[in-house]
Amino acid sequence: LLKENNVKTVELGIQSTNDRVLHAVGRPCDFETVKSAVDSIRKHGLSLGLQLMPGLPEDDETIFMKSVKDVIVLKPDFVRIYPTLVIKNTKLYEMYKLGEYIPWKLNRMVRLVKDALLAFQEENIPVIRVGLHSDTSMLENLVDGPYHPSFRYLVDSLIAREKMFDLIDELQSLPKTLTFRVPSRQVSLYLGHKKDNIQAIQNMYGINNILIQQIGDQEDLQLVA
Repeated sequence: LLKENNVKTVELGIQSTNDRVLHAVGRPCDFETVKSAVDSIRKHGLSLGLQLMPGLPEDDETIFMKSVKDVIVLKPDFVRIYPTLVIKNTKLYEMYKLGEYIPWKLNRMVRLVKDALLAFQEENIPVIRVGLHSDTSMLENLVDGPYHPSFRYLVDSLIAREKMFDLIDELQSLPKTLTFRVPSRQVSLYLGHKKDNIQAIQNMYGINNILIQQIGDQEDLQLVA
């Protein structure tokens, strides 16, 4: 029916591939059902998008990264990742009020989504959305959870920090000054939120003089020590 009506893309909000997590949130289907749906979508020549939601009840880092691996095997054309938030008038909100669900902290969620993003990038699967859109209705009903209006920026900035750490770790000895040559469009990512990447380097390596120089966007991050 979708094919006959010129539908080109189908997205499935699968949230998790772990049956225990799916059961905990009242999902009426299991991962086998998801795989059957994916097969049907592919058979009819439609583009496939899959959505994941880390931090649900019964979820943890190991379980979610297994979901990421399962999704990679399904080879979607793109992925969206929506961290779990507690919203008013939902079953999760009722669990939250009873103390049956504790939302994840922002830093924990950022670290996990960073790992997921890198895994998808390695397999050339685009992640076209990370974090919920900050519309007025959502914000008015948001109760708790790892929300940030620039969640994707926090994730990409953490990836940038780890790239900087890797270059420093390759040095034979630590100099008094570090100069990073950074693609011009990514300067804010390498500086970090409120320059926390620079602060992290200072704290980790005891180097106070850290400089950022802009280079062409087609060039890779470089370290001049």
